[in-house]
Amino acid sequence: MSEGRLPETSGDQWDAMAKVYQRITVGTSHRPIGVMLARANALLPFSQATGILDTGCGPGPVMQRILEEHPLPESCSLTCADFSEGMIKLVREQKEEQTKKKSDSPWQRLEVMIQDAMDLDKIQDASQSHVTAGWVFFMTKDPQKCLSESKRALKDGGVLTCSSWKGSEWLDLTNLLKVVRPDKVMPELPAGWREADAMKAELEKAGFRDVACEEVTTKLSFDSMDELVDFMLTKMPHSKTPYMPLHMDQILIAA
Repeated sequence: MSEGRLPETSGDQWDAMAKVYQRITVGTSHRPIGVMLARANALLPFSQATGILDTGCGPGPVMQRILEEHPLPESCSLTCADFSEGMIKLVREQKEEQTKKKSDSPWQRLEVMIQDAMDLDKIQDASQSHVTAGWVFFMTKDPQKCLSESKRALKDGGVLTCSSWKGSEWLDLTNLLKVVRPDKVMPELPAGWREADAMKAELEKAGFRDVACEEVTTKLSFDSMDELVDFMLTKMPHSKTPYMPLHMDQILIAA
């Protein structure tokens, strides 16, 4: 990864830490996902959905919440896409587990695929009523390409709901290294995705209308300090520097 660039990671770098990521972030993501889905549902109810794409799906927490909490038309297509084989493997395992429990579960019609959020070449134009993207776009090399691809996939009147970090203490702490190593440039969140107004401007620049953003506070809980330190130091693709993470700050939600 180039110094100072948080987004420059590849799918295979996320594979090794997929299961740990799923376990550690499940609590942290719960409230932000709830706000994302409430926003989207208010604009266009999931009960009227014709196609739902969860881009940059990770281990699938957003789609899981949709399927657990929102009644969907049987004709609604469901797609989870991520550029990490490891993340997609977890979604496939969850799909298999859920369909074993209930043969007519909506999980049965979930399509799972390898796709880069910047290039959704397997997704047809104007094929989705809803696109969801949790903690994704700001992590890529070109968030505007992600927005453009999402907009292309959406039908007229469709809804995109996405999220970004406003900040996190583990990133703040990495910047303290500059005190002793001023030659080092530490990774930072992209400026356009750290504040609600800036994030709103990014979506409007991509052609989205009726954009609203809000902040949601959440924290990263953990059972084992050793596991958390190992996760942050050795598993996160962009986090190979010596620091001690504490908790995450605000989440920015746009819909």
